[in-house]
Amino acid sequence: MSAVDFLLNLAALVLWLTWCGVGQVAPTGTAGTLLGNLKPAGARVQRRWIYLATLLGLLVVRALFYRQVGPSFLWHPVWSTGVIHIPFRSDLFLRIFSYSFLSFVWVLFIWYSWLILILAINRPPHDRDGVTRLARRAVGKVGSFPALILLLLPIVLLGLSWMLVGWIAVEANLLPPLQDFKHLFQQSLVVGLGGILSWRWLLGGLYILHLVNNYVYLGRHAFWEFVQITGTRICWPFSWARLGRLDCSPLIGLLTVWLAWALFASGWPWIQSWVDSPLPAWVEYGILPTVYRDLPWDW
Repeated sequence: MSAVDFLLNLAALVLWLTWCGVGQVAPTGTAGTLLGNLKPAGARVQRRWIYLATLLGLLVVRALFYRQVGPSFLWHPVWSTGVIHIPFRSDLFLRIFSYSFLSFVWVLFIWYSWLILILAINRPPHDRDGVTRLARRAVGKVGSFPALILLLLPIVLLGLSWMLVGWIAVEANLLPPLQDFKHLFQQSLVVGLGGILSWRWLLGGLYILHLVNNYVYLGRHAFWEFVQITGTRICWPFSWARLGRLDCSPLIGLLTVWLAWALFASGWPWIQSWVDSPLPAWVEYGILPTVYRDLPWDW
């Protein structure tokens, strides 16, 4: 069921991107010129609202499907930000209906936060490859923000969103009750910081692809140009690991990403089997989950 849920989220993401016009042929000329105003041959006006309607229908239908099938498989999905985990009972339609929409919104957040990270890494003049230009088109004017603001944007957006999601989850008895608004505000700060934990998949994949691209010629495709440019920039902090023609910087970067994710999100619970004394909570569960559990703080 989890695999089906993942595939349906990918299908919903494709419908969203199609509705947004991603992948449409752009004008071949400069804006304001005759060539720039011409439409490509064979281009047709599409009723893109159909994709949005199909997306909404998919989210509703899969909630009905989860309600019918989920209890039989004892499957109760969990929505996780990396800091907090919220279970949803599949035998209650309103709960599983909320999960269907919330999980898709989370996929959207991860997708756009990845695009923002790409634009924060590939600043001009290192933004000429096709993938980075596509990311800039997808996020619009936001892509022109300074790199620091781009890096902070997912944290702020997720933190603000948690002010609503966290309150609703408490009202629905999905989370322990809040003491006051200060408690909710502190939660939003911690959950917001957890928003960047999803970057590990993008960064880890880029390190692996850059390592492969360094030693295997895979052609002059726009994607591999993007991998070369982006991989070189994210490997720069580990340039000391380059020994002649042997470049270990992608491996060091991959290890660093894994260690950072474990330190802040999951901890190292397996260490407990090696020692007799109890581990500190932040070692066993990760820094952010431990901080979240100890809230609220007295300011």
